[in-house]
Amino acid sequence: MAKMDNSKVVVKWLDAKIYPGMHKAGEALERKMDTFESLGYLIEKNDQATIIAHEITGEGEYRDVLLIPSGSVIAIHELVTSSSV
Repeated sequence: MAKMDNSKVVVKWLDAKIYPGMHKAGEALERKMDTFESLGYLIEKNDQATIIAHEITGEGEYRDVLLIPSGSVIAIHELVTSSSV
């Protein structure tokens, strides 16, 4: 279990997708999962879940927490903010 320092990240991950209706075997094998990119504050990454929050308060409370199955994660990229405004 790796606790994180609330880095701002983009998590690229795969999710299930359903294709309703009838499909031949060849068509079914051509189907792809959905790829998502989620932005947020990295709370924790462990074998089961990669946990990010979309918002964090000044008191360290999180809002809109997303649990992504760690086995579905393709990449995690840390966002770098510029100090020049």
